[in-house]
Amino acid sequence: SCTRRRILCCGSCLTCSLGLVAVLLLLLWPRYPTWDVKEMIISPETVDGLLSSFTNPNFNSSKTFTMDTHVQIKNSNYVSAFMSEAHFTAEYDSHVVAEVTVEPMSVPGRSDVIAVAHARTTITPELSKILFAAVIPSFHLRVKVTGMAPVKVTSLLGLKVQAKLNCWVDVDVLALAQNPNEMVVGHECTYAIGI
Repeated sequence: SCTRRRILCCGSCLTCSLGLVAVLLLLLWPRYPTWDVKEMIISPETVDGLLSSFTNPNFNSSKTFTMDTHVQIKNSNYVSAFMSEAHFTAEYDSHVVAEVTVEPMSVPGRSDVIAVAHARTTITPELSKILFAAVIPSFHLRVKVTGMAPVKVTSLLGLKVQAKLNCWVDVDVLALAQNPNEMVVGHECTYAIGI
């Protein structure tokens, strides 16, 4: 009868619609990235200057140091995105340790990419004393890294969002002299997305 066909048709449409929504949710549901430091590019003069400023109790001048870092980011999302230049701050106990700028980059869906970050740190006598007290005797430092990255989700009609990062990063200060690529010994991050 006509009513039975109508019920079957509505049921089929509802099932197909629910299936489409489930697939879209699976594909578009945001997944958090993972990251690891691959390479830290630091001149020998910067290494010497930083170690001296961290470990010399008589450090009494202000010095600015720069370093570059290559970070491997794993994007587990199915959608692609483009990140504009992003700015982050590294702090120890509410004292700014470094200002970090990450270069713009494309991030294809389900891929690994390398982010290039440029860090600039100015060690003042006050910060030197704080860091000296923090790193002696363990030579470990836990810093808080925060910031926002403007992201355009190219797979979703160019939707613009702000990706917020909040990480606690554990640093082995001695690795600065031995192998800078192994300075970051751990990290715990939370992420948020805002429109």
